Amino acid sequence: MLAEREQFLTTREECHANCEGNVLIRNDEAGDTRMQRKGHERRHLRTFAVLLSALCLGGLSVTAQSGLVVNFNDVHQRIDGFGAADPWVPALSDAQADLFFSQSAGIGLSMLRVGINTNGDDMSAYSNATKAAARGAIVWAYPFSAPGAWKDNGTSNNGGHLLPQYYDAWATRLAGFAAKLQQNAGVPLYGLSVQNEPDWTATWDTMLFTNQEMANFVRVLGPKVAALTPRPKLMLPEVGGWYLAAGYTSAVVSDSVAAPYLDIVTAHQYGGVAAPATTGKPIWQTEMSGFEAPDNSINNGLTVARWIHDAITIGNVSAWHYWWLNHPGNDNQSLLNPGPTKRLYTLGNFSKFVRPGFVVVGASGAPNGIAVTAYKNPSTGAFVIVAINQNASNTPMTISLNGLTASTVTPWTTSASLDLAQQSNLPVSGGSFTATLPASSVTSFVGAGTGGGSGPPAAPTGLTILR
Repeated sequence: MLAEREQFLTTREECHANCEGNVLIRNDEAGDTRMQRKGHERRHLRTFAVLLSALCLGGLSVTAQSGLVVNFNDVHQRIDGFGAADPWVPALSDAQADLFFSQSAGIGLSMLRVGINTNGDDMSAYSNATKAAARGAIVWAYPFSAPGAWKDNGTSNNGGHLLPQYYDAWATRLAGFAAKLQQNAGVPLYGLSVQNEPDWTATWDTMLFTNQEMANFVRVLGPKVAALTPRPKLMLPEVGGWYLAAGYTSAVVSDSVAAPYLDIVTAHQYGGVAAPATTGKPIWQTEMSGFEAPDNSINNGLTVARWIHDAITIGNVSAWHYWWLNHPGNDNQSLLNPGPTKRLYTLGNFSKFVRPGFVVVGASGAPNGIAVTAYKNPSTGAFVIVAINQNASNTPMTISLNGLTASTVTPWTTSASLDLAQQSNLPVSGGSFTATLPASSVTSFVGAGTGGGSGPPAAPTGLTILR
């Protein structure tokens, strides 16, 4: 693994040698299809992400103490939701839509990320947005590339930069997607990303921006988005490598014309996450997956759960997205492969119970090998504690509830033998309860409490810059 990390670092240095500002350009020739190539190009980044996750066990919520304490008065970021994307995905059946988006019949994803093609249309079926929204999800969109004739390389593929004389035309087309989504799916557009992975060149539809180019384009796109009713939130930079986000966001926030239009800072988790340099705008993690050989096992489910945990506790994210909902392939890019996978259910350990409007609260003192995050609904007192047992044996744990009163909790467990299965209620006595976490499992403890301390943090006034 050390050799793999050294290979990643070498590859990253080679990438930097091809950078202009923070534009990451890769020239790998391996792989025949666009998604195989995507997996090849990112393998080093994902390897580093796994290494980073393994090195971060001592973070916010994992210590060597014997008892976990959840402090409901220690309030962190608001949770906006969990989601996945549908570009090139076939139209979802009702049963698939239930599995993905229904809180009662499925894992309760609360966000659908849809792609915008060069013509300004949905890259999948508009019916997917209709079905997701009918089950309570919001829909937001992101573009892959402008038409080739509007770029300096003459093609929608292989990166290339948007020519300044077409800024207005492309901004008009992107803003116009809101009307198309409403007309064809009957759904309002919640948010619009400026560009998918502006740091990445690939053989499929891709488009590059330098830091300054993105600020210049937001000057044009921002007013068009702001004029829409309802007004979608403007999101950027959606970089493939987390460490590149700061350059783009800094360029935009430093521009007095562009800065007021920025609502949400976005990045992908390939290569790991880092703590935000400042507090401010919400941060959304908008894409992550694996590219290795298909693995539907609990081991892969634990890996995905740990990605979510790290993004929330280290990256301070308010939303987390897997890559594909459902796409055929010989890897782990999709939540279905071809049927339900353990990663689907461990994502559900978060998305089914930690609903939009919940806030992250402090948790400390978990046993070794256990990673824990905790959440509460500041309006109702409902709470969720998600415990990831990375140990190969059953692990007992006592959990104390500080600042909130409850009588019982209900465990929901995903393991080698359980798929987000409800277990018997556990009594809360004297402000604490005891549970045994099955080996290699993810368990969500769900409860209804009273009290719970202060509400969500005040609305931010600054900007979060990722580093």
